[in-house]
Amino acid sequence: MASTIKKLLFIDTNIWLDFYRARNDAGLSLLRHAEAVADKIIVTYQLETEFKKNRQIAILEGMQELKPPGQVPRPGIFSDAKDTEILNKSLKEAEKRVKSLKARLARVMENPSGHDPVYQACQRIFHKQDSLVLTRDDPIRRQIRNRAFRRYLHGCPPRKKTDTSFGDSFNWEWMVHCANAENAELVIVSRDADYGITFENKAYVNDHLRQEFSERVSKKRKLLLYVRLSEALKHFAVPVTPEEEQAETDILASARPDAERPREGPLSILEIIRRYGVRGALGEDADGAVEG
Repeated sequence: MASTIKKLLFIDTNIWLDFYRARNDAGLSLLRHAEAVADKIIVTYQLETEFKKNRQIAILEGMQELKPPGQVPRPGIFSDAKDTEILNKSLKEAEKRVKSLKARLARVMENPSGHDPVYQACQRIFHKQDSLVLTRDDPIRRQIRNRAFRRYLHGCPPRKKTDTSFGDSFNWEWMVHCANAENAELVIVSRDADYGITFENKAYVNDHLRQEFSERVSKKRKLLLYVRLSEALKHFAVPVTPEEEQAETDILASARPDAERPREGPLSILEIIRRYGVRGALGEDADGAVEG
C-alpha cells in the first residue's frame, strides 16, 4: 500500500495577526484548530519577530472599533416614557462594558503571556520542539540567510519591489529546506501577492515559486497556496464549521491588503551592504542578529 504523502504548513504573519481582528469566538477557534496541527507547522524566528513587531498595532486597530454606542435622539414628549428609561440604562451599561473591555485590553498589552490567549497559543507554536522550527542559535540559519540574501538581490519571489528586507525570502528558504528534509508537500497560507494571485476565490501559486519547488524539492510533491486558513485546515482533514468560515470571511472583508500597507522605499545593493555589512548580509556573523 502506498504511503500517505506528508504535508507541511506555513502560516504567514498577517494570518496570525488576523486572530486579533476576529469579532467572535468562531474566529478564535480557528487558532485552536491550527494548534491541533502544530507538529506540521513550519516556523522561523523571523516569523516570530514579524508577529511580535506588529501585534500591538493589530490590537490597537481592534481597539479603535471598541466604542460605546452614541446617544439615540428622541422627541422631548417621550423623555419620561418607560422605553426611554430602559434605553438610557442600556446605553450606560454598554458604556460600562466597553470601559471594562478596554481595561482588559490594557492588561493584554502590558502582560501578553498572562492575559493574551492569541499570544499564548502562538508562543506554544513558535517555541515547539521539533525540526520544523528554525531558532536563532541553529547553525543552519547562516546557510538559510545566505540563500535568502542571494535570491533577494536577484529579485526572486517572494518579494515586493519595495521590500527593504529579505524576511520573506528567509522564510521561503526554510520552507524549502523543511520540505526536502521531510520529503513533504507544502501548503502556504498567505494574502501576500508575493506568493501568488487570487482569481475568482481560488489562489494560484507564483509560477517561479512553483517551478523552483518542483526543481529543488520534487516534481511529485505539491505546492499549494490558500488565502484562507479555514480552507488550508480542510486540506489537513481538520473539520471547520460554517460559523468559523464566516468569521474568517468577516476578517478578510475588514483587513487591508498587504500591498496597501506602508513600507520604506527600496534599498540599493550599496545601501543594503551599508545597513547590514557584507558579512552580516551573507549570514557570516555570529551574533544572531535579526534578519532583514
